[in-house]
Amino acid sequence: MNAFLAPAAATKLALVRLLVGSFATLYLLVRAPVLADFRAMSAARFEPVGLAALLDAPMSAQLAFAAWAVCTLLCALFALGARFTWTGPLAALALLWVTSYRNSWGMVFHTDNLLVLHMLALGVTPAAADVLSVDAARRGNTRDSVAEDPRYGWPVRLVSALTVATYVLAGVAKLKISGLDWASGEVLRSTMAHDAVRKAAVGSIYSPIGAWLVQFQWPFPVFGALTMAVELGAPLALLGRRIALLWAAMVWSFHLGVIATMAIAFPYPLSGVALASLLPLERIPVWMLSFLERACAQLARLPGLR
Repeated sequence: MNAFLAPAAATKLALVRLLVGSFATLYLLVRAPVLADFRAMSAARFEPVGLAALLDAPMSAQLAFAAWAVCTLLCALFALGARFTWTGPLAALALLWVTSYRNSWGMVFHTDNLLVLHMLALGVTPAAADVLSVDAARRGNTRDSVAEDPRYGWPVRLVSALTVATYVLAGVAKLKISGLDWASGEVLRSTMAHDAVRKAAVGSIYSPIGAWLVQFQWPFPVFGALTMAVELGAPLALLGRRIALLWAAMVWSFHLGVIATMAIAFPYPLSGVALASLLPLERIPVWMLSFLERACAQLARLPGLR
C-alpha cells in the first residue's frame, strides 16, 4: 500500500491523461461509421448491454449521432484538461455509453474495455489536469511549480493495475476454457487455422502468414507458453520499472504477432497508449514539455475555454 501511495511527479499523470484522451478522441472519429450511424441497423438486432440496458428500444438515429458527437467533444476536452472537474467524469461516462450502445447491436467489442476503464480512472482524478492542461494554464500552474505528491502517483499505478488485470483475466479465461492445453500450443494452432478458413470462406481479410504457419506444429508450444506467461505473469509488471518495460515490450510484441498471424488488431495496446502508464514518460524531453505548456496557454485564451 505504501508503494501504491508513494509520491510522484504531476507530469507523468498529465501525460497519461493527454495520451488516453487523445486516443479516445481519435478512436471515436476513426470509428464514426460504426459508432455514430445506426440507420442501417435493424431494431430486431438490438440487445442492450452495459449502460444501454437502460433502454427498452434503440435511440433515434439523430440522438445516437448526437451522443457520439458530444462524447467526441468531451474526450477532446478531457485530453486538453479543459474544465476537467466536469469534462473528466462526463467524458468517461459518455464513452462508456457510446461503446455500450455500439456493443448492443449483436457483437461485443472487448477491445473497448481497457480504454473505457482508463478513462473512468483518470476522469475521476482532478489532479490529472494539474499541469500540461488548459486548466493549469488558466491557473498559472507549470510543471516546475507543482511538487511531487501521492495524488499524482496512485492514479498512474491504478491505470497500470487495470491494464495488468485485463491480461490476467484473459489468461484465466484460457485456463478455464482449455486448461494447460493452451500452453501446449494445439488449441492456439486450431484457433488460428479456424480463423483463417472462416475468414477466407466469407471473403474477409485473413493473414496468409497464419494460414501458412499452421502447417507446422513446433512453433505453437512456444507461442502458447509465451502467451500464458505474458498474461498470467502480468502482475510482475507492477514490481519495478525494468520489469514493467520488459512486460510492456512483450505485450506489444504479442499484439503485433496477433495482427500478423490472425489479422486481428487491438488498436489501443498496439498504439502503445494502453501501456503508457508503465513507460518512463517522465523522461520526455524538456523542449516537448515546454511546447505542450505553450500550446495549453494559447488554448486557454480561446473564448470557449476561459
